[in-house]
Amino acid sequence: MFKFIKITFFLFLLLTTATAFGKSTKYFENTLVHMFGSDCNSKCRQEIIKSETDYAVVLILKLISTELHQKLLVLERKVYD
Repeated sequence: MFKFIKITFFLFLLLTTATAFGKSTKYFENTLVHMFGSDCNSKCRQEIIKSETDYAVVLILKLISTELHQKLLVLERKVYD
């Protein structure tokens, strides 16, 4: 059951980062083939999932900070106008 949840979570991350942040589908195809191939053991899979999760979190935080920055600029303009 835990393995199913991990795979589902990873696929969710792949889909959201591919469409939202512009990674190519070829990259994800190669990553999935590598993960489920005989070359990659459980430690390798964990490292891939961790790196993808870290990358997605950093990009989301950058987007949030940009949005907050723009909202603060709008508020600042209202205060000083």
